Formats: sequence, structure tokens, C-alpha cells
Amino acid sequence: MRKQPEITKKTRQRFVDAFWSLIKEKPIAKIAVSELTRRAGYNRSTFYEYFLDTYDLLAYIEAQLLEEIKQIILNIPPEKNSPITLFKSVFAAMNEKVYLLVGTNGDSSFLTKVKSELIPIVQTYFRIPNDIPNFDYLVCFVNSAMFGLLQHWNEKGKDMSTEEISTMMQNLALNGLISYIAPQNAVSAECSEMDT
Repeated sequence: MRKQPEITKKTRQRFVDAFWSLIKEKPIAKIAVSELTRRAGYNRSTFYEYFLDTYDLLAYIEAQLLEEIKQIILNIPPEKNSPITLFKSVFAAMNEKVYLLVGTNGDSSFLTKVKSELIPIVQTYFRIPNDIPNFDYLVCFVNSAMFGLLQHWNEKGKDMSTEEISTMMQNLALNGLISYIAPQNAVSAECSEMDT
């Protein structure tokens, strides 16, 4: 007899919740199925009805998060199409779970998954042409820098407002580090000297 969809959803969610509570305590590689089942309140056979192993559960969780972030980006109204709107929208989906996944106990490949899933959407969002030389390197740089910044912000207890951190991200992405920390005239003078 097949389980009712609401029971299936509830059971699966209990395993997901158990995973999140365990990843706060230890790395993914050290989370055992027995711990997950104990925390979720089910037995091992129930776990295996839904997932192959801990990494299958992780893949399920990451797919859900990526889909949530994609939908937020795709639902930005065209009239609000700007980098700051994009950053703010992505922040709406950047809950504690995303920070756990990119943190020390998380999945080191999650950023690669984020890049492969979200960059095409962002590229379309900003109408970035496909033929920019070395575009993949630019994406890699921005992806690593932005997630590093977000992770640091989270580790510091989000001591800046969402508006402040998203503005900083936008300024860094559009103007670079030197223009952010150095007075504009000093940067202009340096560039002039380099040209001669």
C-alpha cells in the first residue's frame, strides 16, 4: 500500500530537520544514518525508503535550496532589474542553512553547484553575452568572493545590515577592491602612472 503524500512529505522533512541539527555539530562525513534516524524518530529501514545514504539526503537538501534561490531570482519583477535588487533577493534565500553548507562542516562542492545552477540565470538576468573572453574565470572569481564575503558576514553575526552588505558586494563587483578602499584620486593617480 502506497503512503499518502502528506505522510511521505512529513517523514522526509523529519530526516531533513535531523540533518540540519546534526550538521551544526559535526561535518557531513561524520553524520551516520543511525544518528539521523534516531534524531528523526524513525528506524533505519524508514530512512532507506527515502534516501540511499547521507549524501543522497544532502543532494536532496541542496537541490531544494538551489531551486528556492532560483525561484527568488526568477520572480524579480523586470522593472527592478538591477544588481542591488538581485543581491537583496538572493539574501532572502540565504538563510542559515546555506551558510551551514558553505561552512566548515558543509559540502565543499556546494559552491560549484551554486555556480553551475545560478550563473546562467544571473547571466540572462543581466543580459551578459556568452562570448566574453574568459567568462568562466570571471564567474569563478565573483562566485568565490561573494560567498566568502557572505560566509564571513554570517560568522560575524551579521553585524552589518542586509542593505550594507549587499551594497558592499555590489561595489566590489562593479568597482573592485582598490576603488572601495582607496580614495578615488589616489587610484586615478596610480593608473596614470602605470600608463606612462
